[in-house]
Amino acid sequence: MSDFLSHPDKPYIDHIKRMVDISDSKLEKEVKAFHDVAKLKSTFQKYIQNLDVFVENKNHALLSAYMFLENCVNDELDTVFGFLAIVLHHKEICDLDDINDYFCLNEKELSFANEVLQNAKTLDIYQNISFSKDDLSSKTKNLERFLMNRKFRHKFDYDDFVNFKGLFSNLIYSDKYEAIFSSEKIKSKNVDIALLENYIANLSPHKKRDEFRKFVLNNFDENHRLFTLTAPTGYGKTLTVLNYALKFNKSRIIFTLPFTTIIDQTYDIISEIYSSQNSVFKIHHKTTINENVDEDRYSEIKFLMNSFSADINVTTLYQLIFAMFGNSNKDNVKFNQLKNSVIIIDEAQAIPYTLRKDFIKLCEIISQRFDSVFIFMSATMPIISGGKFKEISNLDYFKDQKRYDICWLELENEAALYESISKSAMKNHTLVVVNTVEKAQELFYKFKSDFKTYSLTSYMSDEHKQKTISCIQNKLTKNDEKILLISTQSIEAGVDVSFEVGFREVAPISSIIQTAGRINRHFGDKKGKLYVFDDISGHTDDIYGDLKMISDPIISDMLKKSDICESEVLEFSNAYFEKIYTNLESYILEKDMQNLKFASTNKKISEIMNVENGKTMLVIEPYDGFVDGLKTKFSEIKNQKTDKFNQMNKIDKLIIKELIKHSINISKSDQEKIKSINLKDVNFIHDVKFLPFNAREYNDEVGFNKLFIDEIFS
Repeated sequence: MSDFLSHPDKPYIDHIKRMVDISDSKLEKEVKAFHDVAKLKSTFQKYIQNLDVFVENKNHALLSAYMFLENCVNDELDTVFGFLAIVLHHKEICDLDDINDYFCLNEKELSFANEVLQNAKTLDIYQNISFSKDDLSSKTKNLERFLMNRKFRHKFDYDDFVNFKGLFSNLIYSDKYEAIFSSEKIKSKNVDIALLENYIANLSPHKKRDEFRKFVLNNFDENHRLFTLTAPTGYGKTLTVLNYALKFNKSRIIFTLPFTTIIDQTYDIISEIYSSQNSVFKIHHKTTINENVDEDRYSEIKFLMNSFSADINVTTLYQLIFAMFGNSNKDNVKFNQLKNSVIIIDEAQAIPYTLRKDFIKLCEIISQRFDSVFIFMSATMPIISGGKFKEISNLDYFKDQKRYDICWLELENEAALYESISKSAMKNHTLVVVNTVEKAQELFYKFKSDFKTYSLTSYMSDEHKQKTISCIQNKLTKNDEKILLISTQSIEAGVDVSFEVGFREVAPISSIIQTAGRINRHFGDKKGKLYVFDDISGHTDDIYGDLKMISDPIISDMLKKSDICESEVLEFSNAYFEKIYTNLESYILEKDMQNLKFASTNKKISEIMNVENGKTMLVIEPYDGFVDGLKTKFSEIKNQKTDKFNQMNKIDKLIIKELIKHSINISKSDQEKIKSINLKDVNFIHDVKFLPFNAREYNDEVGFNKLFIDEIFS
């Protein structure tokens, strides 16, 4: 057989040659050359020509790795990394301790070695290929001794972690890209900075924002890779940092934000400027692709979107953290695209404090190893030690701010709070932020008959939240009647609204300052007030834990003694983050890095980032027959005569994404309460429930109504 295939209808030799990039190192070229070589055995060739027929012994990764060991000469660490990358290129990365399982020679795999060897010699890229079982046995034993020595004497470190992920991600990205596009990687399209500059020039003049932007851009340093951009809210940081980032002329921009709810407005601004000239993708777990796109193009767009391969990628901090630390195939495809990129981390205070030191350490290494640029941006910047990050803003901007005061509101009881809110809402656009959905809904129903009142919480679908935010923005702009918004922290970082007065239930200082950023945000003539009051939800300590414990004494020493004007906010913020840095931050992944425990690292990251712990997805049916329609589509897809990969793509595109788009995450206790009332099974998708259209438990005012549920079960 001379026409070997790597994938259906794809010549093997074309696949291998197109994967190699001119910038690849010797090791990367060797790993790509050998990663699929065992596909040359007859069992795999029989399988690839008819995917619907069951064929035994079609696996190829382990024997390919053996062939790599036999034919490539590198130092011990590079050899281990190359072997591991090939063995696992269709799997998750395991802890390095587990690699010894692969060094135990697999006789069944080795029985195909001679056939692979003879077939490989017919291809020009393997002219000098050889294989000896005895030689392989000797090499694997040497590598086992090397790993034992590194485990007990010379530990690994963060650099080794990054270097392996760099090799592994290069392999799997190139493999998937060529398999989908049947071409070499296309270079990114240059993003024309003039389009952004023209857009900015056509904005209404704003003295403070214009001065800020000029200062930052004049601070451009093409030879530096690590930056912080610290500036008050409302200063136009988004367009300024994008302008700064484009000056580096890197392959792509990766713009991260902490919440899916605030991605849309950043994406909308950027896509308005660039969507006709460049690819601009929005990437998070609820992102959907136009269902009119044909199946082949869907696979292409899905890959580009899920791998940070657009010219400008707008995504979540969650996605970036897992790209940097995760061990899954899908996360490491993204890791590859961090190379030669500018990564903007908006609202940098949202990086979990337990992970912050490890995160910064990896940013430092990635920037050096892969010529990438990181820009941390926030109005409340955490402490970053070591002197490697350069501040590109002027912190004196904080001293000039007089838009609002933060005041402590001492109350005898909750009734006194309601009275204060009522007095404000009569004359001012008023924002109230509390710590639980239940309390927010309770306050909404208390005030809705007296004021034009809105609710914004995580128990509303994304579409519902976006409509509510748009409505609020329109009412604030028209200013024809005063409005009252009752919210949880959904209103905080990134939501562009400006109220005259705010009330904030006590919370960590960074959250208080973020709420203050919604008060007189647009530099109105009248000075705003944010009143901070004591816990009324009953769960504040449980929600915020250590961060609340850090905040309380600072609030007592500073805020409770005197009002804090905006010009003093930086001092307030720094006192908070210095305490966190001293008392809470540490390198929690250091031991895992020393032993290259990729799977263990991923597990720890999952525990830290599992903000939805104890919650479950609930689909909110947006119209009558929505779920039945998806069920019909599901049945049609399952009955189509197509391979399983096309089926999975169609189910993901037409079914899963639509369900996620119209879902919320609710506590399991709330789901248990309504299970016997109105929940139904999405019976074609395992373990997913939906709330039927027009169910009483969900309404246009507050979303999923906790008070209604609690009343039934009280």
